[in-house]
Amino acid sequence: MPRLPFLLVLAAGVSPFLLQADPGDVDGAHDYAGIARMPGFLITDYDEDNPSQFDFPVARPIPTDMARVDTIHVKGHRYVIRYELKPGAVPYSLLQIQQFYEKLTADAGFTAEKTGAVGDVTETFHQKKTGGEVWVYLVPAMGANVLTVVETRGTTPPAVSSQIAEDPFYTALIKNGRVTLPVAFQPNKLDLDRDAQPVIDRVIKMLQRHPELLLRIEGHTDNAGNVTENQRLSSGRARAVQVLLIAGGIDKDHLQAVGLGGLEPVADNGTAEGREKNRRIELVVRKDSPSFHAPAPNGTNYYPNASAP
Repeated sequence: MPRLPFLLVLAAGVSPFLLQADPGDVDGAHDYAGIARMPGFLITDYDEDNPSQFDFPVARPIPTDMARVDTIHVKGHRYVIRYELKPGAVPYSLLQIQQFYEKLTADAGFTAEKTGAVGDVTETFHQKKTGGEVWVYLVPAMGANVLTVVETRGTTPPAVSSQIAEDPFYTALIKNGRVTLPVAFQPNKLDLDRDAQPVIDRVIKMLQRHPELLLRIEGHTDNAGNVTENQRLSSGRARAVQVLLIAGGIDKDHLQAVGLGGLEPVADNGTAEGREKNRRIELVVRKDSPSFHAPAPNGTNYYPNASAP
């Protein structure tokens, strides 16, 4: 019997979905439900195991050091699907492949847990479903792509395996492009309070672990007082933080210091609480950093007033 172009699968409590197949696929092979293949590809290898397991890499911007890559160990029903380009078909670039699967999985309700980057173009996607989860790992190539999918049952989250727990400063930098340091200065002076040293030490350790980060240290003030004095004060405070980081062994070329005075408030200067929030030091991922990525589609912008490095 010739293979049907689509296989209709019904599951209890789940809406019907289509599993696409092609007459040129290997016997018994089909796409994973909800994740269609790119046009021009055939399935040349298909494997299905239950129970099985797989270690999925999770968010790191540039995992050049494989010893630092976090993994999620997932057990469940595993599918491994290898796609190869049909003879004579025009190959896609790696970027086109990544963009295809990123949009496809986003439309299907998946979250990108790791996106492709220089040195490691693989991608990981994750979706929570009623009664379980789905994890997807993409290994893209110009002539062949491999998808590894694991479905889990139950609500117990898989365990994270990592050599060192990530500092929240780093997590915020990668997610938002900037982070406010919880440090304070003596009133109208450039000297940090004693309580600031543990924060500086944390930043030093973070930068030692992630030498790929290139940062801009921004000093900010409220709008009280003289504009020129606020500019001087914010610049001096940013520089004070830069000097401490360099003294801790951080490459000076990885750090820029700039004062913005009261030009970029984050709160209402009409209240004491707002003015306190506006007096701050921020670390910002520089545009020349390998860890930089463009502002998010939801409007989050690393440089809200175009004050990019």
